[in-house]
Amino acid sequence: MKFAVLNDTHAGVRNDSVHFHEYQRRFYEEVFFPYCKENDIKHIVHLGDYFDKRTGINFLSLQRNKEHFIDPLIENGMTMDLTVGNHDLYYKNTSEVNSCDALLKYDNITIYKDTITKDYDGCLITLIPWIHKNNLEDTMEHIELTTSAIAMGHLEIEGAIMMPGYYSSHGTSMNTFKRFEHVYTGHFHTGSTLNNITYLGSQFEFTWSDYGDPKSFHVFDTDTREMKKIRNPIRMFEKVFYDDSKLTQEEILAMDFEHLKNMFVKVIVMNKENPYWFDLFIEKLNKADVIDFKVVEDHGNLGDMSDEDMASDAEDTLTILTKHIEGMEITGDKTKLENLVRSLYTEALDA
Repeated sequence: MKFAVLNDTHAGVRNDSVHFHEYQRRFYEEVFFPYCKENDIKHIVHLGDYFDKRTGINFLSLQRNKEHFIDPLIENGMTMDLTVGNHDLYYKNTSEVNSCDALLKYDNITIYKDTITKDYDGCLITLIPWIHKNNLEDTMEHIELTTSAIAMGHLEIEGAIMMPGYYSSHGTSMNTFKRFEHVYTGHFHTGSTLNNITYLGSQFEFTWSDYGDPKSFHVFDTDTREMKKIRNPIRMFEKVFYDDSKLTQEEILAMDFEHLKNMFVKVIVMNKENPYWFDLFIEKLNKADVIDFKVVEDHGNLGDMSDEDMASDAEDTLTILTKHIEGMEITGDKTKLENLVRSLYTEALDA
């Protein structure tokens, strides 16, 4: 048996942005469901954060999710097991009130608020929803007693990569899951592996911190116990480098930005020697129907930096900020301050 694995789909993301409605529609319509049809996949395991907001969802977002995902799911005769994630929970420390129970009452969807071990065509898999203080004891007991070799869930693991260059300083110890042959999980949106634990990463680009991070959904084979990665080629964020010292006016006028339609764009100015040419460049970009673009002017040695150098520099910035906080003489939990700084830094990247 082969089944598809989704996670961190965040319906209603970016404040119920219609641009992300369209982005997700394209993924489901052009990538995900065609692959499932072609490969006769009839079941999905969703590893949490189906919805984005804890407190509610825009009616349009709910309708678009039904049209783009739920309706095709039913039409194709597919079923889904869904473990709730932290974004699906209204309260921080209980799963009693959750958006999935409230909004996904369909016969072909089974929602799991508690840890359970299921038999998928002879392969036992432990499904682990978001762990909080009210289900911690039962979850740990189930993990200790289960005979399954595979676990899947929505986990926050201490030491895992939260985003490039930044590691989780809290969460459940990886040793908790050492009895499993392999653990696959959602929650952090970038893919990574920590011993026997693999973060699958989201299927979508949601912010600029996702730039350059390939997004995929996955297919699990219960016979071979292999997890196959299927790339989502549709992207939302792109950088364009402008350097008119290497261009002619004719080359600028001939530029085609059609591939940037419906994308967020950052124009990185390496050299701007002719303001008129730059205006022509921006005019061409405006006509490409991009969602939004921002111009980043050349400062200091930016012109000597590659895109990879800038990504590395961003990682160094987070490291510097973290080390500065660690060296501060303050009382209380520094982790909360680190998380606040990381959040502000991420918002700055998305600005």
